[in-house]
Amino acid sequence: MKQNKERILFVDDEVITLKITRKLLESTGFDVEICKSSAEAMEKLSAEKFDLVIIDISMPALSGFDLLELMQSFDYQVPVIFLSANDNDWTIKEALEMGANRFVSKEKEFNSLPEIVKETLASA
Repeated sequence: MKQNKERILFVDDEVITLKITRKLLESTGFDVEICKSSAEAMEKLSAEKFDLVIIDISMPALSGFDLLELMQSFDYQVPVIFLSANDNDWTIKEALEMGANRFVSKEKEFNSLPEIVKETLASA
């Protein structure tokens, strides 16, 4: 019997980050879809079901914060992890107050992302 993999939507405007992150998460057994913008992510979210969404905060047009607000306004009930290089105290506090499940620093915690995703899915 085929086991269903958890589906993750990853949103980041940097192509290299999308590729590296997808490779890291797929190597640990996740099914990863990638989007280069918040608008593209909203299209995917309205058409498909995901178990978790990972969002970069700093993106052109709609930021990760904007995307989270949009998701909440459409009542998407899915855990969210912010993955960002912008890891100052204000940004982390804001992300969590807005309803993100976790904040992950690209510089400090990237290699732990698969474990953080598993933890977040288990506690969601």
